[in-house]
Amino acid sequence: MYSKTVEFDIEITKYLAEKGFVRRRELIADLIKTHKNESGYSTKSINRKLDSMVKQGKITILKYEDLKKFGIEEDDKRSSYVTLKKTEKITEHIDRVLENITSKNPVQQKMALKELDLYKKQHVLTPNQLDVLVSQLDIEDIAVVDHLLRIVYTYIDTRKIDPFSKHETINMLRLLLNKYPEPLKHYKSLRTHVIHLLGYFKDHAVIERLEQDAETLDNLSDVIQDYESYYTANLIEDHREELYLFEEKLRLEGKEGSAQFVSNIRAKAMMHLGMYDNPFEPADSMEW
Repeated sequence: MYSKTVEFDIEITKYLAEKGFVRRRELIADLIKTHKNESGYSTKSINRKLDSMVKQGKITILKYEDLKKFGIEEDDKRSSYVTLKKTEKITEHIDRVLENITSKNPVQQKMALKELDLYKKQHVLTPNQLDVLVSQLDIEDIAVVDHLLRIVYTYIDTRKIDPFSKHETINMLRLLLNKYPEPLKHYKSLRTHVIHLLGYFKDHAVIERLEQDAETLDNLSDVIQDYESYYTANLIEDHREELYLFEEKLRLEGKEGSAQFVSNIRAKAMMHLGMYDNPFEPADSMEW
C-alpha cells in the first residue's frame, strides 16, 4: 500500500510539473483512462489520495475565486484546479521577476529572461504572465524581442497555452510584422514565428503579407517556409478565392515568378491539410 501511495504521489508530481495547473476533474479523468481496470484508481480513491497530498503540503487545490490571480480563465464557478505547492510559490517569484521585463532596462530584462529559462522545466507560465511578455514585443532591443517571441511561440505551439488577451497579442504581432516586413539576417526565425502565430489566430495580416511578399521581394524562396505550417495552411485555404484571383492578376501582368510563389504556397497548404497529394512531382516544381 505504501509503495502504491508513493507511486501515485510521484505520478501526480510529474503530471503537474508538466501541466502547471489542471482542472481537478480533468486530472481524475486522465488518471482513470491511464490506469483503466487498475485498483485504486476510482474517482473516490483518487480524490482521497489528492486530499492526502494537500494535507502533506505537496499540492494545492485552487477554487474558482483563486483562479484569476493565476491568469486562469474559467466560466464554471464549481471548477477547482490542482497545482504543485511549489508551483504556487514559484509563480509568485516569477510574477516579481516579470516586473523587470517591463522595466525598460536591458540588463534587468535580460536577467528576467534568464530566470524564465532557468525555471522553464519547473514552472509553466500562466496566460496572464504571457500577457506581460506580449506587452513588451514593441521594444527596440531586437534580441530581447526575439527571446520574448520564442517563449510565447513555444507556449502557444507546444504547451497549448495562449496569452490571456488575444486581441492585444494579435495587435502586437501585426505591429512586429509591419516593423520587420522582411527576414532579418541575424534573427531569421522572428518573422517566421510572427506569421505562424498570426496564422494560428486566423488573422488576415498573413494573407496581406503573402501578397506583399509576392510583389516586393526578390528572393521568394527564402520566405516560403514562413507560410509552411498547419496554422497558416488553414488560413491560406480559407482565403482560396482571394489568392486565386491574386495569382490570376499576377499572371495577367506577366509576373510569372510571383504568381508561381503564390501557387506553390497554396498547394503546400493543401498538402499540409491532406487535401492535395502529388506523388510524381513536388508541389514547388509545378509549372504553369
